[in-house]
Amino acid sequence: MQTRKCELTVKLTELMKSTGYPIVQHNGQRRFGPPSDWVGPPPPRGCEVFIGKLRREIFEDELVPVFSRIGKIYELRLMMDFSGSNRGYAFVTYTKTEDAATAVRELDNYEIRPHHRIGVTISVDNRRLFVGNIPRSKTKEDLFNELSKRVADIVNVVLYENCYTPSQNRGFAFVEFTSHRAATMARRTLIPGCFKLWGRDIKVDWADPEPEIEEKKMQMVKILYVRNFDLKTTPQTIKAAFESAINKKVERLKKILDYAFIHFNEREDAELAMMKLQNVEIDGRRVEIKWARPVDREVYKLQKSVRGNAKFKRLNLSQTLLLYKQQLDRKEYAVSPHDEGIESRVHSPFNTPVGFHGQDISSAPAILDSICKGYMWTQPIYKYEKCVDPTGKEMWTGFVELPSVGQPLFQCPRYLGPYRTMAYSSLQQAQYEAASLAINILKTLQMEVEQIAMLRQQNILYPSLVQPPSQPLTNPQYYSLFPHHSLPVANPYF
Repeated sequence: MQTRKCELTVKLTELMKSTGYPIVQHNGQRRFGPPSDWVGPPPPRGCEVFIGKLRREIFEDELVPVFSRIGKIYELRLMMDFSGSNRGYAFVTYTKTEDAATAVRELDNYEIRPHHRIGVTISVDNRRLFVGNIPRSKTKEDLFNELSKRVADIVNVVLYENCYTPSQNRGFAFVEFTSHRAATMARRTLIPGCFKLWGRDIKVDWADPEPEIEEKKMQMVKILYVRNFDLKTTPQTIKAAFESAINKKVERLKKILDYAFIHFNEREDAELAMMKLQNVEIDGRRVEIKWARPVDREVYKLQKSVRGNAKFKRLNLSQTLLLYKQQLDRKEYAVSPHDEGIESRVHSPFNTPVGFHGQDISSAPAILDSICKGYMWTQPIYKYEKCVDPTGKEMWTGFVELPSVGQPLFQCPRYLGPYRTMAYSSLQQAQYEAASLAINILKTLQMEVEQIAMLRQQNILYPSLVQPPSQPLTNPQYYSLFPHHSLPVANPYF
């Protein structure tokens, strides 16, 4: 064992002399690099690859010659254990993203020793955190300044406006950091339950990492992603603005709520439109423009396997049937007919069971909040009325309102409520029952909309989209089930 360690020391010393790179071991990993002649910041995201399936006795003297054939190495990090062996994996950072992509293509499944192959893939360099439960009145600058007092190395804060109420945010944000390490340290600092913003317990977790796209692929993109439109802005208005900017016709345009995808015939046209219309006001709203990212088919298939049919997410039955017919007409299932279909409808939050007994009393409000956030509806409003029963015991009646319920239940947002509960002995249970009542009403609405869709089918196999009813499909029996209690207190609590 001692002889082998001496041999390794000699090999690593020779490697340092021949390359000029330092080798330092610290905190369970051994770093080879960076080069002494490097000037400026570290390489950008997308330059790092992950090496897996390493034998425990493989070290830098074998890895560096193999990976340096692809391009210049900025740094190699080999994970080590206390015995002196590696932990089976390492990271190599190149100076160029093109070299990292080439390393994945050429060295994945590479036979580094006889009958032993390694795995190489792009490393997930996640530098974004999700921050939830933010007060809706706060701005991007408010959040940036407040977080900067607690954590360091914040690069950007992405805070989206509520498309239905532009003066408010959506209650969550994405915070970007200079490095994965900086994001990790911030996540350790912002521990939920131990850290508050503006008196609130915030939720902090890793955000889904943005997919790394090769630069060559991004240079071929001819589609722009444009956001922050007014809901009333029509596709025709957007199309006219972009065609006027480039003095040409756009290929096609698709608007969804407050954002749109705009396809151009030429890359140069898209570049010109981005340059001229970035941060320009359209219908009184300042728009943001980015390049649309190409869809990774492997990631798409993975999403379908985990979440159900990605194409049919958040659709009711009639919309699902129509979309399925459209996919059949385009023969999208010709290659793999069992890829997806009507039976693969995605799980809906409306199917979440709710019951007071045996559950956390905060579960129903949390589920209702999740439903509203998932569909980008305005958050529910709770109000309470204090009263006493004939025995003199204090009771609480809950009220819940849903100010803006839109798709998939209604094409145009509707105001639902207020819905009133029975009187309960605690304020917390009144809130729970109010949230449960709202969830059950949403379940009823979804069922009634789908029943109408089925009735309209008759002899038509694929119905058209159902128009929303002229009035919300509320059940008047909900009011009769919860009678008012007598002897209300003069000053109700809101």
